[in-house]
Amino acid sequence: MLFPGHAIHTHTLVVVFVIYAVVVSASIGPARPLKRITNPSTLALEILPRRPNTHEPRSFSSRSPVLRHSDTFRLTLSAFDQTYHLHLRPNDHLIHPAARVNYYHTTADGLTVLDRTEPLLRENVKVYWGEVVPEEESPSRMREDAAGALPRPSQQRTLGWARIIVHDQGDITQGTPPIYEGAFSVQGQIHHIMTKDNYLRHKHEFDSPITVFQDEPDSPLIIFRDSDLMSILEEHTLRTGIPPDLSEPLQPPRTCGHDSLSYNTDPNLNPSLRQDNTSPWYDSLGVFNPFSFIKRDDVAGGNATTNFINNIGQSAGCPLSQKVLYMGVAADCAYTAIYGTTSNATTQILNNWNMASSLYKTTFNVSFGIVELQVHNATCPTIADPENPWNVDCTGPANLTLNDRLSAFSEWRGNRTNDGVGLWHLMSGCPTGSEVGIAWLSTLCQQEATGDAPNIVSGTAVSTAGRTEWQVVSHEIGHNFGAICTTGCNSTSSCCPSSANQCDAGGQFVMNPTTAASETTFSPCSLGNICSLMQGNTGWKTNTSCLVAPNPSQKVISLQMCGNGIVEAGEDCDPGPGTNSTCCDSSTCKFTSGSVCDPANSQCCTDSCQFAPSTQVCRLAKDATCDTPEFCMGNNATCPPDVFAPNGKSCGSKGSACASGQCTSPSLQCQQLGASMNLQEACPAQNDKSCLVSCQDPTAANQCITLQTQLVDGSPCGYAGTCMGGNCKAGSLIATAEAWYTRNLTISVPVTVAAGIVFVFLLGLTLLCIVRSCRGRRNDRLRFAEPALKDQKPERIRSWVRPVAEIPSVLQPGSSFSRGQAPSMSRSGSLASRDTHGRSNSGGPVPPLPFSGTARVVAQSQKFWVDPSPWNGPPR
Repeated sequence: MLFPGHAIHTHTLVVVFVIYAVVVSASIGPARPLKRITNPSTLALEILPRRPNTHEPRSFSSRSPVLRHSDTFRLTLSAFDQTYHLHLRPNDHLIHPAARVNYYHTTADGLTVLDRTEPLLRENVKVYWGEVVPEEESPSRMREDAAGALPRPSQQRTLGWARIIVHDQGDITQGTPPIYEGAFSVQGQIHHIMTKDNYLRHKHEFDSPITVFQDEPDSPLIIFRDSDLMSILEEHTLRTGIPPDLSEPLQPPRTCGHDSLSYNTDPNLNPSLRQDNTSPWYDSLGVFNPFSFIKRDDVAGGNATTNFINNIGQSAGCPLSQKVLYMGVAADCAYTAIYGTTSNATTQILNNWNMASSLYKTTFNVSFGIVELQVHNATCPTIADPENPWNVDCTGPANLTLNDRLSAFSEWRGNRTNDGVGLWHLMSGCPTGSEVGIAWLSTLCQQEATGDAPNIVSGTAVSTAGRTEWQVVSHEIGHNFGAICTTGCNSTSSCCPSSANQCDAGGQFVMNPTTAASETTFSPCSLGNICSLMQGNTGWKTNTSCLVAPNPSQKVISLQMCGNGIVEAGEDCDPGPGTNSTCCDSSTCKFTSGSVCDPANSQCCTDSCQFAPSTQVCRLAKDATCDTPEFCMGNNATCPPDVFAPNGKSCGSKGSACASGQCTSPSLQCQQLGASMNLQEACPAQNDKSCLVSCQDPTAANQCITLQTQLVDGSPCGYAGTCMGGNCKAGSLIATAEAWYTRNLTISVPVTVAAGIVFVFLLGLTLLCIVRSCRGRRNDRLRFAEPALKDQKPERIRSWVRPVAEIPSVLQPGSSFSRGQAPSMSRSGSLASRDTHGRSNSGGPVPPLPFSGTARVVAQSQKFWVDPSPWNGPPR
């Protein structure tokens, strides 16, 4: 959509430039006055071709010129003699699938009652974020955006970030330009875009007035840069008209406004302020610690000298993958009164969180999502409601300071049931003096309330309305994450220094105590501050249980609310907000008389509110090979479950396979989605489990382009995995191993060969050991069976003729006769077989066999045998 260019007019408030030094307020205060504003000219709002989306309603045309919440587009505008190209894509995490808005009003007796509850539907919130791209890079970036490619910072040059909420798309036929708000940066210079109405709501006495020019009387927007803010010196001169006293030195703010709360400064109350006093094993006395001899400056209730100088620039501990922090936001009556209506207040809150969320996403990989809004009308109660003690006017009997309001809001938050909300934030219209925000330190995910009034602590913060209130919101949420301020540092103060060699950050970053220019990024020390607390290496570990992974296929949590377009328990039908139906009573979500179904919620329902016949197709086949159509049952309004061919079934050439009823492949999806970039082949991602379409870059070898679109459910991912709902589900162990082997042949083949060689070697070694073991056992058996007289010549022992009952005395050893020849002896019984061993015997006597020691032992062990040594003498 193109719009005619408008003349750019700048109104400048001339001030006197002098040098002045002043003590700056020690709390986070309002922004300085503006000396220059101008009107931007919207040159074009170009919606890129839409990709297929199964979640879009059937009635929505993909060629519709109406901007939708899910669109990607380029916004081209001009201001300050420059043309800017903002490439924007939807912020899908800002609205929780079950988000709702509770609107309250004040009764005559001062009580706050719930007026109505409405769903906060994602399609009704047009919030976007992206980058500012140089003009020469914009055409190629448009082609990538059309394909849904994720930004590649290493491949393209960008000028800065962009965050926009679109209120009205405009109408080119009527000549009305779009209405939007937000901010973008160009080479570090922040540009803020506001509607005229919002600018006038927050305009201070010395802010530049809006000038209406004749050639552009109805310009709805104004734009200004951070450099258009007055300096402290200019503001002082303008307010007083007196030149400054140059003898006073410039002193930066020493502390944040949150330092006035004892919980935020006293380590006895807040464990996140306690230092880890443990020393490594090699330095038990701490002599090698360069900070071990620094004197502690225990002031303001004993605050710790925490400065995170050792963690500057370190992101270890912060999430490595995208996380979402779901929050609740409340707006008191004074805040709504500033914006006029509850609808305007709601829109402003969404704008604030869109910009703050993008900042935290790019810094800490954490996005913000809103799950509930509590918006009170502009009429403040005369007496504080005990149920909502924080919802009171800035003045009156309650007379709550910002600190008191924080304590009351914390108590209210603690009394709520476990709602799963990580942080609650109160938007108020009641600053206290120059203090515009306050928060409890390191209370992320803390749902319960502790302490006593006026110091009741929970995961809460308070910000007040202002020209750039999103910066205040970002600052206070930073305290909830554990960040301390970045200005007024010295070697002993509780502060985050600019660097290891420079203490004061000079008011350049988000955690600066006062709102000023360039407060749109976190300092390297704040990065290390928050991430080190998440890691827990400082003695305290931040509770991150409420940081959850975004789930693109997350089911909508039941709101139990008629009018949200979701048929819930107890409802027959629900046509949605502001929709009339002849079949459904939109006020009760019940069928009208005679109706049995509603075609707005049921596919098998006719326009006459009756069940469709069984011949009616309720779901067409996606593919003739992989899917079949489903027909209505005829007796109910529900279409039968989708039945299709198994995922992975071959259905065509080039690796095409069935996936959720479609015949497709990763390469085919690259061709369908990346036609604008001439993408043809899928990237051979070996172990990619992201389930995002990843294609080979046709202009650069070995480069991949990852698209924002998910692979079709049932497509392959990782090693033998399958994509389902954006998640890669692993296959069987055998299939995973097989896939790894076939996709890593350069590794698997050498490893297999080496393993085979080792196996053969071990097998041969084992066989050799077995053979040697067998031989050794046989030799042992032979050695064990060898006779003691194997080397002696065999001789038969002479036997006696008959047995002798006892040996005569004359034959006893030692007698004279015993030294003579021994008489022959015999045994009873036949010994032929024993004596001859089967060989013939001459019958004559056999010479006695010489006996060895071993033989003697054997002989003595035999019954009826006599030791021959007394007769034969010792053996030879």
